[in-house]
Amino acid sequence: MATLTEWLAEIAASGRLAEIAMAVLLLELAVFLFLYRTPAARRTLIFNTLSGLALMAALRSALIGHGALAIAGFLSLGFVMHLAELWFRHRAFRRVSAPRPD
Repeated sequence: MATLTEWLAEIAASGRLAEIAMAVLLLELAVFLFLYRTPAARRTLIFNTLSGLALMAALRSALIGHGALAIAGFLSLGFVMHLAELWFRHRAFRRVSAPRPD
């Protein structure tokens, strides 16, 4: 029977660790989409999850030995999704904090 560290090393080297993290991210998204019904909150959650999924895909690519181009592609996609999330979050905060006319 393998020890815990051997098992972790095995699932990390196979990319399964990143796949598990991706599944957890998707489960988390489903829960929060159920809880938050406003379009602004949902957009932010979706782009945040897409950013995290892209980072996990980059990690998986690195763990299973894909080339630098694939890893850089996933990292770039994650950055674009992160920028989109920040844009939507900025717009949502700007609407909330705008002074109301008297």
